[in-house]
Amino acid sequence: MSGKTGRRLWHLLGGSFFPVLAFFISGDALLIAIGAVTASFLLWEALRFAIHEVNRLVILYLSPILKEAERYRPTGSTYMLISILLVFLLLDEYVAIAAVLFMSVGDPAASVVGEAWGTRRLWGKTLEGSGACLLSCLVIGMLPATVGTMSPLVIIVGAIAATVIELLPLHINDNLTMPLGSAAVMALVSLV
Repeated sequence: MSGKTGRRLWHLLGGSFFPVLAFFISGDALLIAIGAVTASFLLWEALRFAIHEVNRLVILYLSPILKEAERYRPTGSTYMLISILLVFLLLDEYVAIAAVLFMSVGDPAASVVGEAWGTRRLWGKTLEGSGACLLSCLVIGMLPATVGTMSPLVIIVGAIAATVIELLPLHINDNLTMPLGSAAVMALVSLV
């Protein structure tokens, strides 16, 4: 399995774990679980940057799935966990579920389609990849909309927000910006 394939699978499965778990355990138990895993990752990141030998071992064993920039900076997984914790802590559970699924499904869909079939570029990304992101966000967003009390309009606006955030040339990890941005937009639309 190539590094990109491994990263994409980890993104999809790891990113979807807590939103799926939210359907089966209570909110407090979920927050404790997310908090514990996030704290573990933050501790792991602190150790690997504080102790050169730990980081050397991390790079040695995880290099197939680490991006080059992640060798000496926090991993996308850490940003992902921080955003998951924040959206579940601060917002409605179904908004959080949708926002995290947008990131865990939409971002890899954009990457796969953009690499395979993308020809039209905007800000270094492909419009075909963005189309795949939007479509996958709309489809996966129906899960929390069907089970929860979210209106389809909220999901549509959230999916568009997640897609635009993924496309924009932001210099912040999109594992952080996609869930936080789309969740904020959905929360605002829910209030209106």
